[in-house]
Parts: sequence; C-alpha cells; structure tokens
Amino acid sequence: MSYSGAKFHVFNCPDADLALTVTDDECEPYIPRGAAALVSLGGVVFDGDVGVFLHAHKIIIRQYCEDWAGNAHLLTLNRRRRERDIVLPRDGRHAVCLLGRVLDLGVIALPSR
Repeated sequence: MSYSGAKFHVFNCPDADLALTVTDDECEPYIPRGAAALVSLGGVVFDGDVGVFLHAHKIIIRQYCEDWAGNAHLLTLNRRRRERDIVLPRDGRHAVCLLGRVLDLGVIALPSR
C-alpha cells in the first residue's frame, strides 16, 4: 500500500480522540472549511457546548442548547446558515446520537433569538 502524495497533519491535543475535516461553512468563523475539528469521543454536552452528532444518517457539528420546555436545539455555528438548525422535540421521536465534543473552541455564546 502506497501513501505517496498523502497529507498527514499532526495535532498537539492529547485530549482529542480524532480529527474531522470540516467540508462546509456551517462552522465558520470558528472552524473554517477545510480545517480540522478535534473531537473527544463520548461524554455529554451542556448548553453552549459544540458536539459531533449523528442525525438523519449524517455526521454534523452543532452547538447544543435545550430550551425551557425540554426541546433540544442543534445550532449551526455560522448564523448565516441558521436555516440548518435542528429542533428535536422533547417527545424523543427524532433519533440523534452524540458522538463526542469538539475541543479547543473556547466559549461560544449561544445566539440570541
């Protein structure tokens, strides 16, 4: 097996289990298109945390928020793409799986509505 021409990046983040390449602009300006999101697998997310989720057979990066009624909101970091926000009603009929937390982003304020 040849790796000729392959690019490898080394990240100095001992807490990261993997790195995902962001292929769209939904995480900008925090993670530019083509950059890597460093991910710690498993765990839990709290309001304002950015996670990697499996939803509708797609892996997505979203900021997590829960409203007063118990509905979960998965928000794009790029608010120009807010039409891609996902609301998961409290009734639990919409399957979503948390794969892990995105590391090294600092505190990102939840958007005001």
